[in-house]
Amino acid sequence: MSVYVGKNVSVLITYSVEGDQGAYIAQEVTFEPKQEYEGVDALNSDTIQAWARGLKTYEGTIKEAYKVGADGQKQIERNPALKEPIALTMKLVWDGGTGAKITVTLTDVVFPEISISSPKNGVSYITSRFRARTASVAIA
Repeated sequence: MSVYVGKNVSVLITYSVEGDQGAYIAQEVTFEPKQEYEGVDALNSDTIQAWARGLKTYEGTIKEAYKVGADGQKQIERNPALKEPIALTMKLVWDGGTGAKITVTLTDVVFPEISISSPKNGVSYITSRFRARTASVAIA
């Protein structure tokens, strides 16, 4: 089940101080919970004894308009997928439609890859995939 967060989402990516790895407005954000099955083996054995539900993670994408030129280069340089792979914290903040501010905080976030679309007659987007270990939601 994919969760479409919405348009014009404030994204704050943090290593030590809130927003130190980037803060911007994304055009579109989606994420979904994933649960994988893992094989459980006996000690000193490589034979799977049973299959069990493993760690739940959260995967998603952040889509932002790509600007051509120097601004676009800055967008690419600040993208966490192109930096040293470290676990980050990310906050997604948007208006829930009823005036309530919704904040999703994702922890242990890694960005495995980015892609840049280049349509012939349209807007180009940078799409950053991410994976997080935990998520919490606050509505204010």
